[in-house]
Amino acid sequence: MNSTAEEVTAGDVQEADSQLADRLLEIVPRATRRIRRQMRAHGTPGLTVAQLRAMSYLRREPGAGLSALADHLGMSLPASSALAQRLVLAGMIDRTDDPTERRRIRLQLTASGAGHLAQAQAAVRGWLAAELAALTPAEQARLAGGLELLARIGQSSDEPGHRGAD
Repeated sequence: MNSTAEEVTAGDVQEADSQLADRLLEIVPRATRRIRRQMRAHGTPGLTVAQLRAMSYLRREPGAGLSALADHLGMSLPASSALAQRLVLAGMIDRTDDPTERRRIRLQLTASGAGHLAQAQAAVRGWLAAELAALTPAEQARLAGGLELLARIGQSSDEPGHRGAD
């Protein structure tokens, strides 16, 4: 009888885990879409969300290569190369050859790119702060705890700890 109770409990736990996973798969993309809409609304005209994400990554990882950028954005190497080239032409990033390996390039955010990125992020941060202000202090504390757990789940074993979300 005791083993049956344990089996039911294990089944209940698995069902709860499955339901929680379903909620995450529903909520995270929706929240991301809202944030991206705000980025588009408050970003520099002509810059896409992918370009703003690339610039944000390069601010955190100055001198990153094209492969690392493509991996971060979830894009193919040719697509990220084209995106980077558009940012170079717009004066948002610099693209230089790696002095140690000719076939490798290094990408760096320019002062202009940093300014445009800061402007877009400040606007989105203001919007988010207003959304969060509508929560009670207890809700804000619960959200902060949940975000810490989500960050732990989202951290892959091969990704350095200093990389964060855009």
